[in-house]
Amino acid sequence: MIGFGECGKEATLPFRSNFRRGHFGVEYRPSRKLYPIRSSDKTAALAIVAIFSIALLLFAFLQNPITTLPPVTFPVSLPESTESNTTEPDENNQNETAPDSGSKPNINQELVDYALVLINNDRQSNGKENVTLSNVNSAQIHADNMLKHSFFSHWDLNGYKPYMRYTLAGGQGSVSENCAWMYSSGFIDPKEALEDLQWNMMNDDADFDWGHRKNILNSLHNKVSIGVSYNTTAICLVQDFEDDYISWDTLTVSNNEVTMKGTMIKQESSIHQVAIHYDNPIPLTVEQLMNPPFKGGYNMGTFVGMALPSGWESAGGVTVTAPVWTQDGQNFEIRFDLSAAFDSYGEGVYTLLLWTEDNYLTTYSVWYDV
Repeated sequence: MIGFGECGKEATLPFRSNFRRGHFGVEYRPSRKLYPIRSSDKTAALAIVAIFSIALLLFAFLQNPITTLPPVTFPVSLPESTESNTTEPDENNQNETAPDSGSKPNINQELVDYALVLINNDRQSNGKENVTLSNVNSAQIHADNMLKHSFFSHWDLNGYKPYMRYTLAGGQGSVSENCAWMYSSGFIDPKEALEDLQWNMMNDDADFDWGHRKNILNSLHNKVSIGVSYNTTAICLVQDFEDDYISWDTLTVSNNEVTMKGTMIKQESSIHQVAIHYDNPIPLTVEQLMNPPFKGGYNMGTFVGMALPSGWESAGGVTVTAPVWTQDGQNFEIRFDLSAAFDSYGEGVYTLLLWTEDNYLTTYSVWYDV
C-alpha cells in the first residue's frame, strides 16, 4: 500500500490505504471597505455596490473550485470500535449536539493531546505561536458522528456546517474546520495515523490550494477543538480552529433582539459591523454527504446584510441600524433587532460575524423558526 513518507517521498506502509483529506472550510473575509458607506454619499454608494457585486462573483467562484474531493468509500461494514473512551451519538438523535453545561465528553485524551502536539510542532516550525486546547467539544462530536455513520464531510446528518455545530457546543468565538480520515484493510495504529494525516495536510495539500496548511498556520487562531474517533480499520480527525478573543458578558438573542456585550482579550480593535449570513439546512443522507456539493469545502451561506451603527448602511442586502453601539477601548456593547433579516429569508439559521478591521471574531448561529 502507498502512503507518504518524509520530504514528500512515497513510502510503503503496511496495510495503509485510502487516505482522504477534508476540504478546508473557505473563510469569507471580504475587505471591510466594500461594506460600510455613509448614507449621504450616493455616488460612492453606487461605486461600492459595483465593486461588491464583482467581489460576490469572485467569492462564488472561490466557493466552487474546480478541484473537489475524490470519491470516498468506507468499508461496507465497519467493525465495532476497539476504543471504549469515545462519545457515541444518541441513537435517537443521529447528530448529537452539546452536552449539558459544565460536562465534558468522554474522549481519548491521550490522542487529542498528541494531535495538539503535532499541530503546535508545525506552528512552531513556521514561527507561529502555539494554540491551546479548546473546551468546546464540537470537533469530537463530528468525528464520532462520521465514524459511527460512515460518512466524511464538513456537513452532518442534520445538514449543519461547522460553525453551527460550534455554536451548539457552546462556542462563542469564530471557527474554521479541517477534516481528515483514513481507513485500512488491516489494523490502524491511531498515533501513526494522526502523524500521517497531519503531515499530509501540511505537506501534500496542493490539491486543496493548501487550505488545510493555511488553517493550521493561521496566526489569528489561538485555540483548537480536536476530535479523534477510530476503530481497528478507520480513523476520523477533526480540527476546529478558533479565534477566541472576547470575554463575553452577554451573547444572546431574545425576542429577535441580539445583545453582544464583552471585553476584547489581549487586543484593542475597532468593531465595524456585524455581518449576517443565512443557511437553510435540511437533513441529509449518508449518500448525499459523500457526494457534491457536500463533499467539498463550505462557505458562510447567503449574505443577508449588516448590523451597523447609526448613520451607516450596507452596500448590499439589509441594513440593520443598531440603537446601541458603544465601544470604550476593549469594552463594547451592541444591540440590534434581527426581524428585518428574518423577514427577508424566513426560517433557517442566521450566523453573525462580528467584524473588526480585518478579522471576524464570531461565527455565532441563531436558529429561527417561523
